[in-house]
Amino acid sequence: MRSAIAIIMAVLGTILVLSGAAALWASALVRPPVPVGPAGAAPAAPDETPTRFDRTVGVVGKLPAPDRLITWGVVLLALSAVSSGAITFSATATAGTG
Repeated sequence: MRSAIAIIMAVLGTILVLSGAAALWASALVRPPVPVGPAGAAPAAPDETPTRFDRTVGVVGKLPAPDRLITWGVVLLALSAVSSGAITFSATATAGTG
């Protein structure tokens, strides 16, 4: 069962990476002009300091759709490598008596 899950995640990860790369390439071919805002516009001041989680969510939310596809594809490929046993984690601890 573990091998089947690893194969499915690897296939889906590969599909996501390839489709994200294709979408990124297609959007690069047909890029609309960037609108220019007013020169004197100042950003709004935040009421409170954003936490690390809020900043992370903001950065991920600003990623274009193709980049998100590639990111999720890489995550699935890494998870499939872990679940198939290609990547293993181990931790050991020893206590000294001296």
